[in-house]
Amino acid sequence: MKTIHVLDSKTINKIAAGEVIEKPASVVKELVENSIDAKANNITVEVMHGGISSIRISDDGIGINKEDIETAFLRHATSKIKDDKDLNTINTLGFRGEALASIACVSKVEVISKTKDSLTGRKVYIDGGKIIKSEDCGCPDGTTITVKELFFNTPARLKFLKSESREGIYITEVVQNLALSHPNVSFRYKANEKSYFITKGDGDLKSAILSIYGKEIYNNIIYLNSSVDFIRIEGYVGNSTIARASRTHQSIFINGRYIKNKTITAAVETAFKSMLTINKFPFFILNIYVNPEFIDVNVHPSKLEIKFQDEQMVFKAVYKSVKDVLLSKSDILEPPIKFTSNVPPMYFKQGKMDVFNDKDENLYSSNKNEQNEGDRIKENNDVNSNINSNGAEIDSPEIKVSPSKIEPLSIVGQLHFTYIIAEGKDELYMIDQHAAHERINYEKLLNEYKASSIKSQKLLTPIIIDLSFDEKETVNKNIDLFKNIGFEIDDFGSNSISIRAIPIIYGNPNIKDVFFEILSEININESDVLNTINKVIYTMACKSSIKAGDKLNNMEMIKLVEELRHCENPYTCPHGRPTIIKTTFYELEKKFKRVQ
Repeated sequence: MKTIHVLDSKTINKIAAGEVIEKPASVVKELVENSIDAKANNITVEVMHGGISSIRISDDGIGINKEDIETAFLRHATSKIKDDKDLNTINTLGFRGEALASIACVSKVEVISKTKDSLTGRKVYIDGGKIIKSEDCGCPDGTTITVKELFFNTPARLKFLKSESREGIYITEVVQNLALSHPNVSFRYKANEKSYFITKGDGDLKSAILSIYGKEIYNNIIYLNSSVDFIRIEGYVGNSTIARASRTHQSIFINGRYIKNKTITAAVETAFKSMLTINKFPFFILNIYVNPEFIDVNVHPSKLEIKFQDEQMVFKAVYKSVKDVLLSKSDILEPPIKFTSNVPPMYFKQGKMDVFNDKDENLYSSNKNEQNEGDRIKENNDVNSNINSNGAEIDSPEIKVSPSKIEPLSIVGQLHFTYIIAEGKDELYMIDQHAAHERINYEKLLNEYKASSIKSQKLLTPIIIDLSFDEKETVNKNIDLFKNIGFEIDDFGSNSISIRAIPIIYGNPNIKDVFFEILSEININESDVLNTINKVIYTMACKSSIKAGDKLNNMEMIKLVEELRHCENPYTCPHGRPTIIKTTFYELEKKFKRVQ
Protein backbone atom coordinates (compact mmCIF):
# COMPACT_ATOMS: atom_id res chain seq x y z
CA MET A 1 0.00 0.00 0.00
CA LYS A 2 1.33 3.43 -0.93
CA THR A 3 2.24 5.68 1.98
CA ILE A 4 3.62 8.65 0.01
CA HIS A 5 1.14 10.81 -1.85
CA VAL A 6 0.97 14.26 -3.40
CA LEU A 7 -0.89 16.85 -1.34
CA ASP A 8 -3.92 18.55 -2.83
CA SER A 9 -3.65 22.21 -3.85
CA LYS A 10 -5.76 23.45 -0.92
CA THR A 11 -3.41 21.87 1.63
CA ILE A 12 -0.35 23.06 -0.29
CA ASN A 13 -1.66 26.63 -0.28
CA LYS A 14 -2.32 26.57 3.47
CA ILE A 15 1.19 25.27 4.17
CA ALA A 16 2.68 27.95 1.92
CA ALA A 17 0.54 30.60 3.59
CA GLY A 18 1.98 29.60 6.96
CA GLU A 19 5.49 30.40 5.71
CA VAL A 20 4.65 33.79 4.21
CA ILE A 21 1.88 35.00 6.55
CA GLU A 22 2.93 34.42 10.14
CA LYS A 23 0.82 37.15 11.74
CA PRO A 24 -1.22 40.27 10.85
CA ALA A 25 1.97 42.32 10.51
CA SER A 26 3.03 39.98 7.67
CA VAL A 27 -0.15 40.89 5.77
CA VAL A 28 0.50 44.60 6.24
CA LYS A 29 4.11 44.25 5.11
CA GLU A 30 3.27 42.35 1.93
CA LEU A 31 0.38 44.61 0.90
CA VAL A 32 2.23 47.87 1.59
CA GLU A 33 5.27 46.62 -0.31
CA ASN A 34 2.97 45.92 -3.26
CA SER A 35 1.68 49.50 -3.01
CA ILE A 36 5.24 50.86 -3.03
CA ASP A 37 6.12 48.70 -6.05
CA ALA A 38 2.98 50.11 -7.73
CA LYS A 39 4.58 53.59 -7.50
CA ALA A 40 2.06 54.93 -4.99
CA ASN A 41 2.58 58.46 -3.66
CA ASN A 42 0.08 58.05 -0.82
CA ILE A 43 -0.56 54.92 1.25
CA THR A 44 -3.12 54.56 4.04
CA VAL A 45 -2.93 51.68 6.52
CA GLU A 46 -5.98 51.02 8.73
CA VAL A 47 -6.19 48.14 11.20
CA MET A 48 -8.71 46.98 13.78
CA HIS A 49 -7.97 44.87 16.87
CA GLY A 50 -4.33 44.27 16.08
CA GLY A 51 -5.17 43.41 12.47
CA ILE A 52 -6.93 40.23 13.51
CA SER A 53 -10.40 41.43 12.57
CA SER A 54 -9.57 43.87 9.77
CA ILE A 55 -6.70 45.30 7.72
CA ARG A 56 -7.18 47.81 4.92
CA ILE A 57 -4.42 49.14 2.67
CA SER A 58 -5.27 51.91 0.19
CA ASP A 59 -2.94 53.48 -2.35
CA ASP A 60 -2.95 55.75 -5.40
CA GLY A 61 -0.57 53.60 -7.41
CA ILE A 62 -0.87 52.35 -10.99
CA GLY A 63 -3.58 49.84 -10.08
CA ILE A 64 -4.18 46.33 -11.41
CA ASN A 65 -5.64 45.65 -14.84
CA LYS A 66 -9.12 44.12 -14.67
CA GLU A 67 -8.02 40.97 -16.44
CA ASP A 68 -5.08 40.53 -14.03
CA ILE A 69 -6.82 40.83 -10.66
CA GLU A 70 -7.94 37.22 -10.36
CA THR A 71 -4.61 35.98 -11.74
CA ALA A 72 -2.75 38.05 -9.13
CA PHE A 73 -4.20 35.82 -6.42
CA LEU A 74 -2.81 32.61 -7.92
CA ARG A 75 0.37 31.16 -6.44
CA HIS A 76 3.60 32.31 -8.08
CA ALA A 77 1.82 34.89 -10.21
CA THR A 78 3.84 38.13 -10.40
CA SER A 79 4.57 41.04 -12.71
CA LYS A 80 7.99 41.71 -11.20
CA ILE A 81 10.18 38.96 -12.64
CA LYS A 82 9.89 36.74 -15.69
CA ASP A 83 12.57 34.09 -15.25
CA ASP A 84 15.40 32.95 -12.99
CA LYS A 85 17.85 35.44 -14.50
CA ASP A 86 15.85 38.29 -12.97
CA LEU A 87 16.58 36.92 -9.48
CA ASN A 88 20.11 38.33 -9.76
CA THR A 89 18.93 41.92 -10.26
CA ILE A 90 15.82 42.34 -8.13
CA ASN A 91 14.87 46.01 -7.77
CA THR A 92 11.37 45.58 -6.34
CA LEU A 93 10.25 44.72 -2.82
CA GLY A 94 8.07 41.83 -3.98
CA PHE A 95 8.98 39.19 -6.54
CA ARG A 96 7.97 35.72 -5.31
CA GLY A 97 4.31 35.86 -6.32
CA GLU A 98 3.22 34.17 -3.09
CA ALA A 99 1.88 36.91 -0.84
CA LEU A 100 -1.56 37.62 -2.33
CA ALA A 101 -2.34 33.93 -2.77
CA SER A 102 -1.24 33.19 0.80
CA ILE A 103 -3.30 36.05 2.26
CA ALA A 104 -6.42 35.08 0.30
CA CYS A 105 -6.07 31.45 1.38
CA VAL A 106 -6.41 32.22 5.11
CA SER A 107 -8.79 35.20 5.17
CA LYS A 108 -11.69 36.99 3.50
CA VAL A 109 -10.44 39.54 0.99
CA GLU A 110 -12.02 42.39 -0.93
CA VAL A 111 -9.98 43.97 -3.74
CA ILE A 112 -10.91 47.21 -5.49
CA SER A 113 -8.55 48.46 -8.18
CA LYS A 114 -8.49 50.78 -11.17
CA THR A 115 -5.79 51.74 -13.64
CA LYS A 116 -5.40 55.26 -15.02
CA ASP A 117 -6.55 54.36 -18.54
CA SER A 118 -9.64 52.41 -17.44
CA LEU A 119 -13.09 54.02 -17.19
CA THR A 120 -14.20 51.79 -14.30
CA GLY A 121 -12.53 49.75 -11.63
CA ARG A 122 -12.98 46.14 -10.60
CA LYS A 123 -14.15 44.71 -7.28
CA VAL A 124 -13.37 41.09 -6.39
CA TYR A 125 -14.40 39.11 -3.28
CA ILE A 126 -12.31 36.11 -2.21
CA ASP A 127 -13.19 33.76 0.67
CA GLY A 128 -10.53 31.31 1.84
CA GLY A 129 -8.87 31.33 -1.58
CA LYS A 130 -12.10 30.99 -3.58
CA ILE A 131 -13.31 33.84 -5.78
CA ILE A 132 -16.92 34.52 -4.73
CA LYS A 133 -17.78 37.57 -6.78
CA SER A 134 -16.22 39.84 -9.40
CA GLU A 135 -17.84 43.01 -10.74
CA ASP A 136 -17.13 46.44 -12.22
CA CYS A 137 -17.34 49.44 -9.91
CA GLY A 138 -16.60 53.12 -9.71
CA CYS A 139 -13.45 53.97 -7.76
CA PRO A 140 -10.38 56.26 -7.87
CA ASP A 141 -7.12 55.21 -9.51
CA GLY A 142 -5.11 52.83 -7.37
CA THR A 143 -5.85 49.81 -5.22
CA THR A 144 -7.63 49.15 -1.92
CA ILE A 145 -7.36 45.71 -0.34
CA THR A 146 -9.36 44.81 2.77
CA VAL A 147 -8.46 41.65 4.68
CA LYS A 148 -10.93 40.40 7.31
CA GLU A 149 -11.07 37.46 9.72
CA LEU A 150 -7.44 36.52 9.27
CA PHE A 151 -6.75 32.80 9.94
CA PHE A 152 -10.50 32.09 10.24
CA ASN A 153 -9.95 28.69 8.59
CA THR A 154 -6.65 27.85 10.31
CA PRO A 155 -7.52 27.79 14.03
CA ALA A 156 -4.08 26.47 14.98
CA ARG A 157 -2.45 29.59 13.55
CA LEU A 158 -5.06 31.84 15.16
CA LYS A 159 -4.47 30.24 18.54
CA PHE A 160 -0.80 31.17 18.53
CA LEU A 161 -1.29 34.87 17.86
CA LYS A 162 -0.33 37.24 20.67
CA SER A 163 -2.70 39.71 22.30
CA GLU A 164 -4.36 42.36 20.13
CA SER A 165 -2.09 45.04 21.61
CA ARG A 166 1.07 43.02 20.93
CA GLU A 167 0.02 42.23 17.35
CA GLY A 168 -0.71 45.94 16.98
CA ILE A 169 2.84 46.76 18.08
CA TYR A 170 4.21 44.37 15.44
CA ILE A 171 2.13 46.15 12.78
CA THR A 172 3.34 49.52 14.01
CA GLU A 173 6.95 48.42 13.65
CA VAL A 174 6.30 47.31 10.07
CA VAL A 175 4.50 50.51 9.04
CA GLN A 176 7.10 52.72 10.71
CA ASN A 177 9.96 51.00 8.93
CA LEU A 178 8.23 51.05 5.55
CA ALA A 179 7.57 54.79 6.00
CA LEU A 180 11.19 55.41 7.03
CA SER A 181 12.55 53.40 4.11
CA HIS A 182 10.41 55.37 1.63
CA PRO A 183 10.21 59.00 2.82
CA ASN A 184 9.10 59.98 -0.69
CA VAL A 185 5.74 58.27 -0.01
CA SER A 186 3.17 59.83 2.33
CA PHE A 187 1.98 57.28 4.90
CA ARG A 188 -1.17 57.55 7.02
CA TYR A 189 -1.52 55.05 9.82
CA LYS A 190 -4.74 54.44 11.76
CA ALA A 191 -5.43 51.79 14.39
CA ASN A 192 -8.85 51.20 15.92
CA GLU A 193 -10.09 54.32 14.11
CA LYS A 194 -7.47 56.49 15.81
CA SER A 195 -4.93 58.33 13.64
CA TYR A 196 -1.37 57.80 14.82
CA PHE A 197 0.95 59.42 12.33
CA ILE A 198 1.11 60.96 8.89
CA THR A 199 4.39 61.39 7.03
CA LYS A 200 4.73 64.18 4.50
CA GLY A 201 6.14 62.13 1.65
CA ASP A 202 8.53 64.97 0.78
CA GLY A 203 11.55 62.68 0.40
CA ASP A 204 13.20 63.96 3.59
CA LEU A 205 14.04 61.10 5.97
CA LYS A 206 14.46 63.47 8.91
CA SER A 207 10.93 64.77 8.33
CA ALA A 208 9.62 61.20 8.49
CA ILE A 209 11.58 60.63 11.71
CA LEU A 210 9.89 63.68 13.25
CA SER A 211 6.44 62.41 12.27
CA ILE A 212 7.05 58.95 13.69
CA TYR A 213 9.36 59.41 16.68
CA GLY A 214 8.73 62.99 17.79
CA LYS A 215 10.87 66.01 18.67
CA GLU A 216 13.19 64.48 21.24
CA ILE A 217 14.65 61.98 18.81
CA TYR A 218 14.49 64.48 15.91
CA ASN A 219 16.65 66.91 17.92
CA ASN A 220 19.27 64.32 18.89
CA ILE A 221 20.21 62.61 15.62
CA ILE A 222 23.26 63.07 13.41
CA TYR A 223 23.28 62.73 9.64
CA LEU A 224 25.54 60.12 8.09
CA ASN A 225 26.46 59.84 4.40
CA SER A 226 29.50 57.92 3.20
CA SER A 227 30.76 55.49 0.59
CA VAL A 228 33.14 52.64 1.33
CA ASP A 229 34.19 50.34 -1.51
CA PHE A 230 30.99 49.35 -3.37
CA ILE A 231 28.69 50.30 -0.49
CA ARG A 232 26.94 53.65 0.10
CA ILE A 233 25.53 54.31 3.55
CA GLU A 234 23.11 57.10 4.40
CA GLY A 235 20.93 57.75 7.41
CA TYR A 236 20.99 58.95 11.00
CA VAL A 237 22.50 57.83 14.29
CA GLY A 238 21.38 59.09 17.68
CA ASN A 239 23.49 60.58 20.42
CA SER A 240 23.65 59.13 23.93
CA THR A 241 20.58 61.11 25.04
CA ILE A 242 18.22 58.87 23.07
CA ALA A 243 19.92 55.52 23.64
CA ARG A 244 17.41 52.95 24.85
CA ALA A 245 17.42 49.82 26.98
CA SER A 246 16.36 47.71 23.97
CA ARG A 247 16.89 47.63 20.21
CA THR A 248 13.39 48.83 19.34
CA HIS A 249 14.67 52.03 17.71
CA GLN A 250 17.04 50.48 15.18
CA SER A 251 16.25 50.19 11.47
CA ILE A 252 18.28 48.75 8.61
CA PHE A 253 17.33 49.11 4.95
CA ILE A 254 19.10 47.49 2.02
CA ASN A 255 18.19 49.15 -1.27
CA GLY A 256 14.95 50.35 0.33
CA ARG A 257 14.08 46.95 1.81
CA TYR A 258 13.65 46.67 5.59
CA ILE A 259 15.73 43.79 6.94
CA LYS A 260 17.13 42.43 10.17
CA ASN A 261 20.84 41.72 10.11
CA LYS A 262 23.08 40.88 13.07
CA THR A 263 26.27 41.81 11.22
CA ILE A 264 25.15 45.39 10.56
CA THR A 265 23.70 45.78 14.06
CA ALA A 266 26.97 44.54 15.57
CA ALA A 267 28.96 46.95 13.40
CA VAL A 268 26.96 49.95 14.62
CA GLU A 269 27.02 48.90 18.26
CA THR A 270 30.75 48.21 18.08
CA ALA A 271 31.28 51.73 16.73
CA PHE A 272 29.35 53.07 19.73
CA LYS A 273 31.35 50.97 22.19
CA SER A 274 32.63 53.01 25.16
CA MET A 275 30.35 55.90 24.15
CA LEU A 276 27.23 54.47 25.80
CA THR A 277 26.64 53.12 29.28
CA ILE A 278 26.22 49.39 29.73
CA ASN A 279 22.92 47.85 28.59
CA LYS A 280 22.12 50.84 26.38
CA PHE A 281 21.55 50.48 22.64
CA PRO A 282 21.99 53.25 20.08
CA PHE A 283 19.26 54.73 17.92
CA PHE A 284 20.01 54.39 14.22
CA ILE A 285 18.32 54.36 10.84
CA LEU A 286 20.63 53.27 8.03
CA ASN A 287 19.95 53.04 4.31
CA ILE A 288 22.59 50.84 2.70
CA TYR A 289 22.82 50.85 -1.07
CA VAL A 290 24.63 47.99 -2.79
CA ASN A 291 24.57 46.44 -6.24
CA PRO A 292 21.75 43.81 -6.25
CA GLU A 293 24.20 41.30 -7.74
CA PHE A 294 26.14 41.30 -4.45
CA ILE A 295 23.17 40.28 -2.28
CA ASP A 296 20.64 37.46 -2.16
CA VAL A 297 17.16 38.48 -0.97
CA ASN A 298 15.64 35.09 -1.83
CA VAL A 299 16.61 33.53 1.51
CA HIS A 300 13.24 33.32 3.26
CA PRO A 301 9.62 33.90 2.16
CA SER A 302 9.34 36.81 4.61
CA LYS A 303 12.25 38.56 2.82
CA LEU A 304 13.47 39.92 6.17
CA GLU A 305 16.80 38.16 5.81
CA ILE A 306 19.39 38.62 3.10
CA LYS A 307 22.85 37.26 2.34
CA PHE A 308 25.82 39.42 1.42
CA GLN A 309 28.50 38.19 -0.93
CA ASP A 310 31.10 39.66 1.45
CA GLU A 311 29.73 39.99 4.99
CA GLN A 312 33.04 41.14 6.46
CA MET A 313 33.33 44.01 4.00
CA VAL A 314 29.83 45.19 4.94
CA PHE A 315 30.75 45.10 8.64
CA LYS A 316 33.88 47.17 8.05
CA ALA A 317 32.07 49.69 5.87
CA VAL A 318 29.27 50.25 8.38
CA TYR A 319 31.65 50.36 11.34
CA LYS A 320 33.94 52.92 9.68
CA SER A 321 31.06 55.13 8.54
CA VAL A 322 29.41 55.24 11.96
CA LYS A 323 32.68 55.57 13.90
CA ASP A 324 33.84 58.47 11.71
CA VAL A 325 30.64 60.45 12.22
CA LEU A 326 30.70 59.82 15.97
CA LEU A 327 34.27 61.05 16.30
CA SER A 328 33.45 64.15 14.27
CA LYS A 329 30.65 65.12 16.66
CA SER A 330 31.83 65.75 20.19
CA ASP A 331 28.28 66.09 21.49
CA ILE A 332 27.61 62.41 20.84
CA LEU A 333 29.94 61.38 23.65
CA GLU A 334 28.86 60.65 27.16
CA PRO A 335 30.31 63.01 29.79
CA PRO A 336 33.26 61.52 31.66
CA ILE A 337 32.34 59.25 34.53
CA LYS A 338 32.77 61.04 37.82
CA PHE A 339 34.20 59.01 40.64
CA THR A 340 33.33 61.54 43.30
CA SER A 341 30.30 60.82 45.38
CA ASN A 342 27.10 62.79 45.55
CA VAL A 343 25.71 60.27 48.00
CA PRO A 344 23.60 61.89 50.72
CA PRO A 345 24.38 60.82 54.29
CA MET A 346 22.68 57.60 55.35
CA TYR A 347 21.62 58.55 58.86
CA PHE A 348 20.76 55.78 61.27
CA LYS A 349 20.53 55.06 64.96
CA GLN A 350 23.72 53.24 65.90
CA GLY A 351 23.27 50.21 68.07
CA LYS A 352 24.87 46.93 68.92
CA MET A 353 26.14 45.12 65.82
CA ASP A 354 25.87 41.60 67.27
CA VAL A 355 22.50 40.76 65.74
CA PHE A 356 23.35 37.31 64.38
CA ASN A 357 25.63 34.91 66.20
CA ASP A 358 25.72 31.75 64.10
CA LYS A 359 29.47 31.26 63.79
CA ASP A 360 29.50 27.88 62.11
CA GLU A 361 27.77 28.70 58.81
CA ASN A 362 29.77 29.90 55.82
CA LEU A 363 28.50 32.33 53.22
CA TYR A 364 30.50 32.59 50.00
CA SER A 365 34.02 31.30 50.41
CA SER A 366 36.79 31.25 47.86
CA ASN A 367 36.90 27.46 47.90
CA LYS A 368 33.30 26.53 48.76
CA ASN A 369 30.00 27.86 47.49
CA GLU A 370 27.09 26.68 49.61
CA GLN A 371 24.41 28.13 47.36
CA ASN A 372 24.52 26.25 44.07
CA GLU A 373 24.00 28.00 40.76
CA GLY A 374 20.68 26.27 40.18
CA ASP A 375 19.26 27.78 43.37
CA ARG A 376 20.42 31.24 42.34
CA ILE A 377 18.95 30.94 38.87
CA LYS A 378 15.66 29.74 40.32
CA GLU A 379 15.57 32.66 42.72
CA ASN A 380 16.30 35.05 39.86
CA ASN A 381 13.56 33.63 37.64
CA ASP A 382 10.89 33.24 40.30
CA VAL A 383 9.08 36.35 41.40
CA ASN A 384 9.15 36.80 45.14
CA SER A 385 5.39 37.21 45.07
CA ASN A 386 2.24 35.77 43.56
CA ILE A 387 -0.03 38.21 41.75
CA ASN A 388 -3.62 37.64 40.75
CA SER A 389 -4.66 38.11 37.12
CA ASN A 390 -5.23 41.82 37.66
CA GLY A 391 -1.88 42.35 39.35
CA ALA A 392 -3.67 43.70 42.41
CA GLU A 393 -2.42 41.40 45.14
CA ILE A 394 0.95 39.91 45.97
CA ASP A 395 1.69 37.17 48.47
CA SER A 396 5.31 36.37 49.21
CA PRO A 397 6.37 32.72 49.24
CA GLU A 398 8.64 31.40 51.93
CA ILE A 399 12.28 32.19 51.24
CA LYS A 400 14.42 29.44 52.71
CA VAL A 401 17.41 31.61 53.52
CA SER A 402 18.52 32.44 57.04
CA PRO A 403 19.99 35.93 57.44
CA SER A 404 21.78 34.66 60.55
CA LYS A 405 24.38 33.09 58.27
CA ILE A 406 26.07 36.51 58.11
CA GLU A 407 28.04 37.07 61.27
CA PRO A 408 28.57 40.51 62.84
CA LEU A 409 31.13 42.40 60.79
CA SER A 410 33.61 45.19 61.45
CA ILE A 411 34.24 47.62 58.60
CA VAL A 412 37.86 47.82 57.45
CA GLY A 413 37.45 50.24 54.55
CA GLN A 414 36.48 50.73 50.91
CA LEU A 415 38.38 49.41 47.89
CA HIS A 416 38.31 51.46 44.67
CA PHE A 417 35.10 53.14 45.88
CA THR A 418 33.35 49.91 44.80
CA TYR A 419 33.87 47.19 47.41
CA ILE A 420 33.43 47.36 51.17
CA ILE A 421 36.08 45.38 53.04
CA ALA A 422 34.96 43.92 56.36
CA GLU A 423 36.16 41.31 58.82
CA GLY A 424 34.44 38.74 60.96
CA LYS A 425 35.90 36.53 63.63
CA ASP A 426 37.98 34.37 61.30
CA GLU A 427 37.13 35.63 57.82
CA LEU A 428 37.71 38.50 55.41
CA TYR A 429 34.59 39.75 53.55
CA MET A 430 34.30 41.78 50.35
CA ILE A 431 30.89 43.34 49.67
CA ASP A 432 29.86 44.79 46.30
CA GLN A 433 28.28 48.06 47.43
CA HIS A 434 26.04 48.41 44.35
CA ALA A 435 24.81 44.80 44.38
CA ALA A 436 24.20 44.96 48.14
CA HIS A 437 22.27 48.23 47.97
CA GLU A 438 20.32 46.90 44.98
CA ARG A 439 19.20 43.88 47.04
CA ILE A 440 18.20 46.14 49.94
CA ASN A 441 16.22 48.47 47.68
CA TYR A 442 14.61 45.61 45.78
CA GLU A 443 13.18 44.02 48.91
CA LYS A 444 12.12 47.43 50.26
CA LEU A 445 10.35 48.40 47.00
CA LEU A 446 8.74 44.98 46.69
CA ASN A 447 7.30 45.25 50.19
CA GLU A 448 6.10 48.80 49.50
CA TYR A 449 4.48 47.65 46.25
CA LYS A 450 2.67 44.86 48.06
CA ALA A 451 1.41 47.40 50.58
CA SER A 452 0.60 49.97 47.85
CA SER A 453 2.84 52.42 49.67
CA ILE A 454 5.58 53.40 47.21
CA LYS A 455 6.11 57.08 47.97
CA SER A 456 5.97 59.80 45.31
CA GLN A 457 7.27 63.33 45.18
CA LYS A 458 5.65 66.11 43.16
CA LEU A 459 7.86 67.92 40.67
CA LEU A 460 7.99 71.71 40.68
CA THR A 461 8.28 71.61 36.90
CA PRO A 462 6.71 68.63 35.11
CA ILE A 463 8.96 66.61 32.82
CA ILE A 464 7.67 66.54 29.24
CA ILE A 465 8.65 63.43 27.28
CA ASP A 466 8.09 62.87 23.56
CA LEU A 467 7.31 59.26 22.70
CA SER A 468 6.80 57.24 19.57
CA PHE A 469 3.12 56.44 19.28
CA ASP A 470 3.60 52.76 20.19
CA GLU A 471 5.48 53.84 23.33
CA LYS A 472 2.59 56.12 24.24
CA GLU A 473 0.15 53.25 23.68
CA THR A 474 2.19 51.16 26.12
CA VAL A 475 2.07 53.97 28.70
CA ASN A 476 -1.70 54.37 28.31
CA LYS A 477 -2.30 50.64 28.70
CA ASN A 478 -0.12 50.46 31.81
CA ILE A 479 -1.05 53.75 33.46
CA ASP A 480 -2.18 51.95 36.65
CA LEU A 481 1.15 50.16 36.94
CA PHE A 482 3.02 53.46 36.61
CA LYS A 483 0.76 54.96 39.29
CA ASN A 484 1.39 52.03 41.64
CA ILE A 485 5.17 52.48 41.36
CA GLY A 486 5.02 56.20 42.09
CA PHE A 487 4.64 57.98 38.74
CA GLU A 488 1.92 60.54 38.07
CA ILE A 489 1.51 60.86 34.30
CA ASP A 490 -0.79 63.11 32.27
CA ASP A 491 -1.45 63.21 28.55
CA PHE A 492 0.29 66.19 26.92
CA GLY A 493 -1.21 65.96 23.45
CA SER A 494 0.07 64.29 20.30
CA ASN A 495 2.63 61.65 21.36
CA SER A 496 3.81 63.50 24.47
CA ILE A 497 3.25 62.92 28.18
CA SER A 498 3.80 65.04 31.27
CA ILE A 499 5.35 63.43 34.35
CA ARG A 500 4.13 65.38 37.40
CA ALA A 501 5.32 63.08 40.18
CA ILE A 502 8.04 60.47 40.46
CA PRO A 503 8.91 57.75 42.99
CA ILE A 504 11.21 58.89 45.77
CA ILE A 505 14.41 57.10 44.88
CA TYR A 506 17.96 57.33 46.12
CA GLY A 507 20.43 59.74 44.60
CA ASN A 508 19.70 61.88 41.56
CA PRO A 509 19.14 59.56 38.57
CA ASN A 510 18.06 60.78 35.15
CA ILE A 511 14.28 60.40 35.36
CA LYS A 512 13.91 60.02 31.59
CA ASP A 513 16.41 57.15 31.60
CA VAL A 514 14.59 55.43 34.45
CA PHE A 515 11.24 55.94 32.74
CA PHE A 516 12.40 54.53 29.39
CA GLU A 517 14.04 51.51 31.02
CA ILE A 518 10.80 50.76 32.86
CA LEU A 519 8.91 51.19 29.58
CA SER A 520 11.29 48.77 27.89
CA GLU A 521 10.79 46.14 30.60
CA ILE A 522 7.00 46.47 30.24
CA ASN A 523 7.26 45.94 26.47
CA ILE A 524 9.55 42.94 26.78
CA ASN A 525 7.44 41.21 29.45
CA GLU A 526 4.00 42.38 28.35
CA SER A 527 2.41 38.93 28.30
CA ASP A 528 3.62 38.06 31.81
CA VAL A 529 2.15 40.38 34.47
CA LEU A 530 4.13 38.69 37.23
CA ASN A 531 7.45 39.07 35.47
CA THR A 532 6.68 42.62 34.32
CA ILE A 533 6.20 43.90 37.86
CA ASN A 534 9.28 42.07 39.06
CA LYS A 535 11.44 43.45 36.26
CA VAL A 536 10.13 46.98 36.82
CA ILE A 537 11.03 46.76 40.51
CA TYR A 538 14.47 45.37 39.54
CA THR A 539 15.00 48.43 37.35
CA MET A 540 13.91 50.88 40.03
CA ALA A 541 16.09 49.15 42.62
CA CYS A 542 19.10 49.30 40.33
CA LYS A 543 18.61 52.96 39.42
CA SER A 544 18.10 54.00 43.04
CA SER A 545 21.21 52.26 44.37
CA ILE A 546 24.71 53.37 45.26
CA LYS A 547 26.98 52.97 42.25
CA ALA A 548 30.50 51.70 41.80
CA GLY A 549 32.66 54.79 42.20
CA ASP A 550 30.59 56.33 45.00
CA LYS A 551 32.77 57.17 47.99
CA LEU A 552 31.19 56.13 51.29
CA ASN A 553 32.12 57.17 54.81
CA ASN A 554 32.40 54.67 57.64
CA MET A 555 28.87 55.23 58.97
CA GLU A 556 27.39 54.76 55.50
CA MET A 557 29.24 51.47 55.08
CA ILE A 558 28.09 50.22 58.50
CA LYS A 559 24.51 51.19 57.62
CA LEU A 560 24.69 49.36 54.28
CA VAL A 561 26.10 46.15 55.74
CA GLU A 562 23.59 46.21 58.60
CA GLU A 563 20.64 46.57 56.19
CA LEU A 564 22.01 43.79 53.99
CA ARG A 565 22.13 41.45 56.98
CA HIS A 566 18.41 42.07 57.55
CA CYS A 567 17.44 41.13 53.98
CA GLU A 568 15.48 37.93 53.38
CA ASN A 569 18.10 36.91 50.85
CA PRO A 570 21.30 38.88 51.42
CA TYR A 571 23.43 36.71 49.17
CA THR A 572 22.63 37.95 45.66
CA CYS A 573 21.37 41.07 43.95
CA PRO A 574 18.02 40.72 42.10
CA HIS A 575 19.89 39.78 38.92
CA GLY A 576 21.66 36.85 40.59
CA ARG A 577 25.12 38.38 41.11
CA PRO A 578 26.71 37.75 44.51
CA THR A 579 26.59 40.64 46.95
CA ILE A 580 29.30 39.29 49.22
CA ILE A 581 32.24 36.90 49.07
CA LYS A 582 34.64 35.83 51.76
CA THR A 583 37.85 34.01 52.39
CA THR A 584 39.07 32.61 55.68
CA PHE A 585 42.17 33.86 57.45
CA TYR A 586 43.45 30.30 57.17
CA GLU A 587 43.26 30.56 53.36
CA LEU A 588 45.13 33.87 53.49
CA GLU A 589 47.84 32.37 55.66
CA LYS A 590 48.18 29.48 53.21
CA LYS A 591 48.65 31.94 50.34
CA PHE A 592 51.37 33.74 52.32
CA LYS A 593 53.00 30.36 53.13
CA ARG A 594 52.54 30.93 56.85
CA VAL A 595 50.86 27.55 57.19
CA GLN A 596 50.91 24.36 55.11
